[in-house]
This record gives sequence, C-alpha cells and structure tokens, in this order.
Amino acid sequence: MYIVLPLFVLFISLVLEYTGVDLALVTPFYNPALKIWPYKNHWLTSDILHTGGRDFVEVVSMLILVLFVLSFFVDQLKFYRKGTGYLLLASLLGLALVAIGKNVTHIYSPWDLQIFGGSQPYIRLFDSVPKGAAVGHAFPAGHSSGGFAFFSLYFLAKEYKPHLRIFGLLTALVIGFTFGFAQQMRGAHFFSHDLFSLVICWYASLITYVFYFKRDSLLSWMGNSCFIVRNDHGLPGKD
Repeated sequence: MYIVLPLFVLFISLVLEYTGVDLALVTPFYNPALKIWPYKNHWLTSDILHTGGRDFVEVVSMLILVLFVLSFFVDQLKFYRKGTGYLLLASLLGLALVAIGKNVTHIYSPWDLQIFGGSQPYIRLFDSVPKGAAVGHAFPAGHSSGGFAFFSLYFLAKEYKPHLRIFGLLTALVIGFTFGFAQQMRGAHFFSHDLFSLVICWYASLITYVFYFKRDSLLSWMGNSCFIVRNDHGLPGKD
C-alpha cells in the first residue's frame, strides 16, 4: 500500500490532465466576461489560505527546529531529538523536491493560459514544448505541498504511537487539499498539480522514515539478499 497506492494517485492525476477534467474543475472559478479570476485576490483564498497558510507552515517548521536544537542542551527534551529530526528531514525533503520540479517544468498556472485570458499555451506533462517557451513554475503545486509535507506526522506516529497515525495522515490530507483547493479557486493550479505534490511528499516521508528509523533492518535485508544472490550463482556462502 505504501508504494502502490501513490502510484495509482499519479495515474489518476494523468487521467485528469489528459481527459480535460483538470480544465473542467477550474473553469467555474474563471469569469470569461470580465476575464478575471474573482478569487485570485479574495481575502479568504489569498490572505488567509495562501499567505496565512504559508506563514502557518513556516511557524510550525520553526517550532520543530527550535525543539530539535534545544534537545541538545535541555536534558528533558532529549527524548524528542530523533522525532523532531525526522520531521524536519522528511518535510523539507518533500518541499525541496517539489520546488525543484517547479523550476524545471513547462507547466503553467491556469491564470497564465491563453484559454483563460493569459498569454501561454496549455502544456500538459508529456506534451511537446514550443521552442523558447518559458518555464512555467506551476508544477508540482508548491502551496499544497506545505500541507502534504505533514505526512511525516503519519510515519512519526507509526514509530512511536501507532494508534495515532491516522490523525497524522488526516492532518496532511486536510491541510494539503485545503491549500490546494484555495489555489485552484485563485487560478494558480490544477487539481493534478496537487496530486503530484501529494505523491512526492508521501514518498519523501516514506523514504526518510525507512532510512531514519529502519536503517538496520534495511541493511540486514540487503545483506541477506546479496547472500542469496551469491549462493544462486554457486559462490561460497555461510553454512
């Protein structure tokens, strides 16, 4: 489930993009008569959910960082060192990967597109890119990744409080999709952009979890696998 289900989500995102569902989902938020996105600068979507949401993620990240640093100096906080270290690494890895993707793809925000009063062509993930086209900076979705980065809470709970892991999962999904929907209303992203960010952040948290908490088990499994391969080839092995 941890590996296969996110791949299915990627498939769904491609279906949305190439069947026109992406366009259909954001079109109601565009006013063709006035050629504007009415919610682009709305106080709820712009000030609270976009700017305020970004500030919220930054504040939470700073609090985790402060707790991590203090754990080296305050004995009572040493217990939280490994957990906060994981939260920082997993969350920042997801955000970094999304940021890298935003700077190398040629996928534009809906508000940039010619079909919505902008100047850029509608380019999907595997479409050919016109020569000299500018980088779009809209894919994957950056803002929703700030919520999906909290998938790290799911894996942290899995390690320390397994019965609470569902709350970590719901926290990431609710914040991520709320941020994503706000950006869709503003004309900043398509739904498929958010799904790609979801998958990236999930795998970032999963991979960090395996190497951070399960490194010994992973190395043991790799060692056993190498031993089996050697024996399969008739090479010496342990009795």
